[in-house]
Order: sequence, then C-alpha cells, then structure tokens
Amino acid sequence: MSMSTQQKVMLNDVIVDFISLKAKVQGTWVDVESKQLLLLSLLLENQGKAVSREQIMDAVWGEVIVSDNSVSQLVTQLRKSLHDTKTPQQIIRTVPRIGYQLIAQVSEPPTLLEQVAPSTSKKMVFWGLAGGLIGVFSTLFLQYFFAVDTKAVEFNYRTRVTSAPGTESFLRYSPDGRYLAFSQSDEMQNQFDLAVFDQQSKTVHSVKSSGYSEEAPVWSPDGKWLAYYRYDPLRCDIRMIGVNNAIETWRLSPEYTLTKCNPYSAPTRLKWYQPNALFGITWHDNQPRLIKYTLSTDGFVKVLDTTLVGEFKPLAFDINHDGNMLILEKQGIWYSLFEVSLHDLSTRRVISRQLYKQHPVMYDQTGQHILYVEEDLKRSSLEGEPYTLHKSRGVIASLAVNPATGDIAHAEGAAQINAYQLSLSKSPQGILVDKVAQLASSTQMDFMPTLSHDGKQVAFISMQRPSVTAFSRAEVWVKHQRRKSANLVAHLPSNIMPKYLQFSPNGDTLLLMDETQKVYLINTFSRRLVPIISGFEQLNAVRWSADSQSVLYQAKSAQDEWQDWRYDLQQSSNSLLANNVSLFRLSAEQPLWQLNPSYSDYEQTLRFYLSAALEQHIPLSQLLPSMALYKPAFFEGGMYYVLREGRQLSLYCYLIASKENLFIKPLSVYGLDIGVELTMSSSVDGTQLVFSQVEGIETDILVHQVIN
Repeated sequence: MSMSTQQKVMLNDVIVDFISLKAKVQGTWVDVESKQLLLLSLLLENQGKAVSREQIMDAVWGEVIVSDNSVSQLVTQLRKSLHDTKTPQQIIRTVPRIGYQLIAQVSEPPTLLEQVAPSTSKKMVFWGLAGGLIGVFSTLFLQYFFAVDTKAVEFNYRTRVTSAPGTESFLRYSPDGRYLAFSQSDEMQNQFDLAVFDQQSKTVHSVKSSGYSEEAPVWSPDGKWLAYYRYDPLRCDIRMIGVNNAIETWRLSPEYTLTKCNPYSAPTRLKWYQPNALFGITWHDNQPRLIKYTLSTDGFVKVLDTTLVGEFKPLAFDINHDGNMLILEKQGIWYSLFEVSLHDLSTRRVISRQLYKQHPVMYDQTGQHILYVEEDLKRSSLEGEPYTLHKSRGVIASLAVNPATGDIAHAEGAAQINAYQLSLSKSPQGILVDKVAQLASSTQMDFMPTLSHDGKQVAFISMQRPSVTAFSRAEVWVKHQRRKSANLVAHLPSNIMPKYLQFSPNGDTLLLMDETQKVYLINTFSRRLVPIISGFEQLNAVRWSADSQSVLYQAKSAQDEWQDWRYDLQQSSNSLLANNVSLFRLSAEQPLWQLNPSYSDYEQTLRFYLSAALEQHIPLSQLLPSMALYKPAFFEGGMYYVLREGRQLSLYCYLIASKENLFIKPLSVYGLDIGVELTMSSSVDGTQLVFSQVEGIETDILVHQVIN
C-alpha cells in the first residue's frame, strides 16, 4: 500500500489533506476518494518522473484485476477533485505511451500564523512579521518584569457536593454562580441524566431523566436557558430547556431541539460565549473541528447558521471574557496548547508538552490563568510556573469555575481498567467467541495489552494507583496461556510513559517504546529492563528482525536526515547502517499486522486502509471517531475493530479475502473519556484477541473555595 509520507501537501495553490481525505480548492474543502489519494501519493513519491499505468494498477488495486480504462477514469476523477481539468493541466500531465507525471509545485501548506496573515505585498508581510515579533518580545519582556504571581490566589477545600454511586462529569456553573449543572450516570450506569446542584439550598435536583443520555450542559449568558447534548442509540441532538423559573419545575420544562450532532463521536464541552454564539467541537473532515452555532436573539432561540472556526483540530477548548480561546491539539507525540484571539484568529502563545493529554483545560475566573490536570489539579499563567491546587487521589474528569466567586469545582474519583483475552474461531455462522478470560484481578488497572505472534503470551501495563494521568508505579506483566496467573517482569521508572509493547517473533523479549522516543527491552526470563535507544528526537519503524536477534529502526539526524540503524541483542550495541535514506514504511508486499504505532505514517495508513476497506459497510463519520477510541488489531486475514453505536461499543471483524464485515459481540458501554488510550492486539492467525476497556468509573464533585 503506497502512502504519502506527509499528512498535508500543497500542490500549486491546492491543499491536500491525506488524513481527512479532503482537498482545499479555491478556499473550499471537497471530499477526495481514498483511491484517488493513493494515486496522488504514488505520483508524489515519483515527483518529476512518469509513472506507468502498470505501476498505478499495482499500487491502487493490488491483486485485483482491472482494465486499462480504470486507470484513465481514476486520473480523470482526481483531476476533477483538484480542479485540474483545463488544458494544459497544471498538476498532473499525461505522458504519451507511458503514463502520468506530477508537474505541480509541491510545498508544505501554510502554518496557522501564515493562514491568518492577510494577503498583502511582500513588504507589508515583512513589516507585519517584524512588528509581530517585536510585539511578542515586548509582551514577554513586560510579562517577565511585571508578571502576576500565580500563587497570589489561594484555595481551600470547601465541600463535597455529591456522593451518589456512579459518575458525575461535565460540570458547568450558571452565570450568577448559584447553580452547578452536571451529567450524572443513571441507576444502570449506562446513560447520563441531567442534574443541578443549588448552592443556596445545598440540594441536588434531577432536571432530565429521559432514559437516554443528557450530557455536557451549558448555560446561556443570561442564565435563562440550559443547553446540552442528548444521545439515543441512533441520533444526537443539541437540546435546551428554559430555566427562568423555580428550580423545582425545571424537570417539567419542555425541550427544544437546536441542531443535530454526530451520534458516533464523544461529547465535548459546549461554550455559550455570547447570546448569539454557541461553540462546540464536531467531527468534520474526518477529524475534530471547532464549530460555531450562530443563534437568534429575538425571543425563541434557534440556530441561524453553522460555521467551522479556523483550521483547528481541538481535543478541548475554552473561551474567556476577553474573547481569547484556549485550543488543545495533539501534534505527533506532543500536546500543544494555543491561545488564539477569537476576533481575528491570531495565535498569541503556543506551548507544546506531553503533560496536558486529553484532560480538562480551561481559564480561571480572571481569564489570565489556566487550570489543568497533570496528575494533580494545577493552576498557572500561560508563561509562569504551575503550582498544585489540589493533590488528586484519582481521576479528575471535569472542571468548572464559579464566575461570581472564583471557586473551583471538579469531578474526581476512581476508574477501573481491565484487560481481557478472547479465543475466537470461524464458522459458517460467523466469528464465534470460544472463551473470554480476564487477564488479571480488578484491584489494579491493566491496559496496553499485546499478544505474542503465536498468541500464547500476553503482556500488559499494570497500574497500582487509581490515576492514569502519569505512569508512576507502572509495571509490566506477562501471562502465559498455560498459567493461571500473570508474572511481573519489570518495574517502570516514573519517567517512562509507555507508548506501545511488542513481542519479539520468538516470544522471549518485549520491546517497549515510550512517548519520548526512548526504547527499552525486557527479557521475559531474566526480567531486566534495558534501555537500548535514546537521544533521538524522532524515530520511525521500530521493529524486530525476523530472527529476533536485532531491532531495526530509523532515526532523524541533527542534519534533519533519516538514518537506518540496528541494535544487536548479542553485542548490546547500536550500529549505523545508512545515511540520508527514505522514510521506511510498509510496502504492498508486507502485511498490515506488522504495522505498529512507531511508524510515522501509522495513523495515516490506518485511515487509508479502513476508509478503503469499510467504505461499503460503515460511513466514515461513524468509523473514524470510533477509531479514536480503539485502534484496530490486524492479523494475517483481516482486522478486529471496535465501533461506537450510540453509547454501546461493539466488536467487529473484517475479513480481507471475502470482504465480510462480521459482528462478534458487544463490549462495554462507553462512559467517560479519562485520557487513557484503549488498545487491541491479535495473534498473527487471528484466533486470539486481547483488549482493554474502562469499567466502573466512580466520581464525586468537590469544591475549592477562594480564601484570599
């Protein structure tokens, strides 16, 4: 399978996004089919050279026999998508009797700052950039000498608001600070009800209990309306109720539907910034995007217009009273926090670090400081050193700031993460589950399970403490099929944040790669953790040799060139094999089950393959958000994947040869994202599957009071 190594490229003035299967032509994003992008990636790899029709057939259709006319039609379709239909062509040229050639000027798309800069003369751009740099340095200089002490405001634990079984999350204070709205799991703990805590009477009121799921409440700026997501098994709406009367009667208020939303993506916080402006996150272009709903302000509230804001791909966001936005995005192994002006989308500050992950990030009451979770609840200015506001005893799932008092409420509790192993077999009735086994006891949290090639051993990460926002006190355990219990093989230092585990082909050694591009080996017999690769900012294609005696990988040099390296287990040494090499990725001859998260094009390869394989079975609007929860597990004949259907997670199997898409069994109910990446792993023959799932989340709401 041929892939472009870049996620985005610019061809003349056309931006192509290989991840979202889109192209931006004349300012408008259009859909591009996966086969067209496979063709384009092949032309990019051979830029300036003529690519034959036979090469295109092999790269796009593989072993499927197609006619020569199929190639012509595909090229025509790609040209239409890129608006390259005029003669002479400006992007793809026909080379008579040979094939096709990419003739466009290829460059990187403009950055965020370049996108928001006005199109002016070069001199104006120069002075604009110079002025911007002067402004940034001046701001930093003034902030250095006149910085507000982040510890000037102190907090003290005040009270616990709830103590009911289950989960409380999506906290949000009313504009006057009297009420705290939140979502609370129902008695079965598989849906959420809408509840409100009245600080005046110290009473929790049930506002909506429909039997479906009401989540992520948000107040209108005047406090007269309460909007929220409502999920049922087949649809999602943003609804609202009137709350301009006694709280005891709110549960009787009629519901109004504002707009529809994607029922297959996880709910995120809404922000009703102004009477006519409601912001949220939607799944668009096969990725999360910031969306603005323009509302009417004449009496009855309704949506007048829906627009996407900028090119952001937020995991979380917040807006302060000055019109500045916090935008949290994941970029490679880093989580970047932008502060962006809502007025002109200019980026003011960017912080990149690995510590924010997918946890709550928001402004405090002043709008000049941020609150976030880095194992504990912390507060800091965007430039200053953080300090710990509250030492967490578990998972912190949600934050809210009282706009009247500055008090901080958060939902905190414990989560249970268990790992399971399935034994599977194929029958005329489909894929049968022969056996289900939990890998370890529920007293610990077990995640990131991986199977040996023969399926006889399982390795997984185990955490003793209830918080998973840091990997302190993490351990690696291995369970053999013939043994009842798992065995501890390594204690992990607190600075190791595991990214993935991988067995050697012979099953004797585990390879562990962490989020900081360091690689370790763990021999399952000697039970020693040995660092083998470090000092590189970027690695690619870390993989075992077929004889299990070497680890092969690529590393980027100080000259920004890729190099081929090998670590020899017998000699315990690394050796440089070649300089200035092409980025290694799986070729068409290599099976997808050899792909792992160390590959630079891992996400892109998954999206290309899944969209092509399953486009006849499942819409991408449902598939890709589900893939954000679980990465699929490949084996020789196909793949296992998890699909989110309403709040239910279900396990499926896709068989490559027969192109069958088979339902296997329901998994857990998707409750709350606690920042843990859920994974699956399969044996090479597909008869064994392991996966982790979040179960039994228990949280309570705690309030911290400003004391000075």
